This record gives sequence, structure tokens and C-alpha cells, in this order.
Amino acid sequence: MKLVMFDAAENGDAKDKASLRRSRRVRTKAAQIFGGPLYLRNGDVSNLYRDIVDLHEFYHEKKTSLSDVFPSLIRMALRLLCEAAAKEYQQDIAAYVNSRFKNAKATLDQDTKTTLSNQNVTEKSLVQLLHTGAHNYAAAANIEQTLAVSIILGALLTDSHGKVQSN
Repeated sequence: MKLVMFDAAENGDAKDKASLRRSRRVRTKAAQIFGGPLYLRNGDVSNLYRDIVDLHEFYHEKKTSLSDVFPSLIRMALRLLCEAAAKEYQQDIAAYVNSRFKNAKATLDQDTKTTLSNQNVTEKSLVQLLHTGAHNYAAAANIEQTLAVSIILGALLTDSHGKVQSN
């Protein structure tokens, strides 16, 4: 394909030049924590979820004035949320995750599954990633991986604590 460039002034037609303007860049949306809003039953798990969404929003708005390890707080909060959800089913974190992971992952689109894979968020690694978040390791400050953990955790919570739709 040959791209023809011309100077409209040379051709005396300014309208042609105006019609050849490049399109504007479209800003990509920032990745949403939990992959988007969740609709959970009322209770402690829902309250904690909403607090974490607010914490992420605070981070997103003020990240230039916060330390590089601030995302560790979000990761720690994700572990706390998972622990609270598991406790309601009298399970530890591993049992809660392992009993729901396959069903939760099946609800995600292929692009989201690829994101999880790229951040090494798997059924076998999720529990360890949540435990890593309870400590101030450098890996816990990785916001992309934290968001990936939140996405699968959101799917787990929707499975276990999602609002039941009535007709």
C-alpha cells in the first residue's frame, strides 16, 4: 500500500488537507480492581470489598505522592478479604480457593484469562500470592499482579457471596 502525502497549499485545496488529519488517540481505561464492580450479599465481606475498592481508587488518584510499596496494602487487604470469605464457610484460604477456582475462572473471558496467566495467577499459585501479600515483600508491591489476583478473587466472591437474582 502506497501512502500519498501532498501539500494542500500546493494543490490549492485546504479542505483536502483538513480531511487528512490523523484521528485522536483514545485513552485506555485503567484496569479496574476486581475486574469491575461486584454485587455481593450484605455483610462483612461486601463491606471489606467496598473498602478495598475505595483504597484502590485512592491509590489511583494519589499514586504520584505515595510510596512504591503502597500496592502492598491493597494486596494485604485482598488476603484479608479472602480470609473473611473463607471463614464464613468454615474453610481456610486454601480450601476456599481450591473448591471454587475452576468454576470462577470459567466465568472469565479469554482476555482476562490471559492476564491471569501472564501474571502467574493460577489455581496452584493463588494461595501463595495471597500469603505473599501478608508480608512486605517486593513482589507484593507489583500492582499488575495485585490487580490480576483481585480479578480472580472477584470471581470467587461472586460465586460464593454474589447476590442471587430474583425474577
